[in-house]
Amino acid sequence: MAVSRLRTDAVTKGRLGPRVIADLKAGLWPVDCQSCGEPLGRWTAAALEVAADDGFAAASLHHPRCRRPGWQDRPSAAAAEQPLLSWRAGCVLLPPGGVPTFLVNPSYECALLRRAADSGWRVATLDPFVLLGLVLDFPSRRPPVVPALSAALDGDRISVDVRYDGAVLHAWHDVPIDAEIADAVRESGDVLVAVTTLLDVSKPFPLDVLLTLVGARRVALGPARLTSVRSSGPAQALRGDDFSADVHRRSFAAAYGLISLSRPPRDADVAAALALCEGDERPVRQLRGHAKLTALFLVSHLYALGSRDAGRTARGGGGVHVIVPDAHRAKEYADFFAPLLERTKAMTVARLGAEPLSAEGAAAYLADIVIGTEEEFAACCAAYRDAGPDFARHAGRGQLALLVEGACADPGLAAITRRYPRLAAV
Repeated sequence: MAVSRLRTDAVTKGRLGPRVIADLKAGLWPVDCQSCGEPLGRWTAAALEVAADDGFAAASLHHPRCRRPGWQDRPSAAAAEQPLLSWRAGCVLLPPGGVPTFLVNPSYECALLRRAADSGWRVATLDPFVLLGLVLDFPSRRPPVVPALSAALDGDRISVDVRYDGAVLHAWHDVPIDAEIADAVRESGDVLVAVTTLLDVSKPFPLDVLLTLVGARRVALGPARLTSVRSSGPAQALRGDDFSADVHRRSFAAAYGLISLSRPPRDADVAAALALCEGDERPVRQLRGHAKLTALFLVSHLYALGSRDAGRTARGGGGVHVIVPDAHRAKEYADFFAPLLERTKAMTVARLGAEPLSAEGAAAYLADIVIGTEEEFAACCAAYRDAGPDFARHAGRGQLALLVEGACADPGLAAITRRYPRLAAV
């Protein structure tokens, strides 16, 4: 249920007023503490912290032991990075005509506030989606797709990405979809994305409740174009017998130790990495922020072990390629992986970016773990395929490809992904 009890301080109550406090109670849900990431629980009143900066503010829920309720005049780290923020999504058919709809609550524990000069503060969590092209009125006729939105069907799962200026703002992946709704999506070529914070999408609710919210302009709506996603087939899926139990254990222990020097991994992150090594991609796909970086580092460290021969020469067919959808994600992964591996001389990591046939670009592609965008990997594959014997090792590099958050969703990039012995869409 929405947060019924909320610990607030006198300053916050005075600045927001009872109407906005009531709106926050209706649109915030006590799932995870935005300080520690642990469950908030049903019985303890969550502490509301508001971090304000230049006419905007982020109101977030915390354990009272983690954060005291209060008003802070500073940017909110939770609002900027949102590593602990929960989302839930589901699929429904909306009348009239059974419109296939991807319904998502993108922000369970944090709300965006905006200040107007004449009317004070208001809840504005949907404003960024409206700026991206979604609307608050149910369309009377089929509207054009929103360029910022894209959707992908994968069997009985659907994923939706929200992008702006090349960066992925939201990645709502692997949401179950009934066969009837999936058929409607395939037939129409798009899916209506409906964004609201006033429903707990993880629980059953009457369709009339959603329709009432739509009529009250409390849901942002916009069609997402359907794109095809190439899933890793059984032949490419990671397998538990790819490595011996002893090698597996030693690699995870070494990687765990490197990560623990700054922030020990959570049990759930390690469990997701272990599941991925058995071919189950779903637990890792559900992770976000530091948790996903941690799990993928554990797996990358394991599969990079065979990258070099006994003489430490890069081996054809070896190495891990972390393929991300944009430069922002590439920097995020490089900034996480590189400092960890700098502490050991046993493994290297490189960020693509230089021209593939240059000395810098060629050296980067032979690293044990290579991080780059789908466009950068496509450029390297094309360059090395026709570059002759001097680049034969480059042309064959890559034991494992990790496709992060929709990378290589374009069917035209299948020529890149099908050459890897091991492939995971995470």
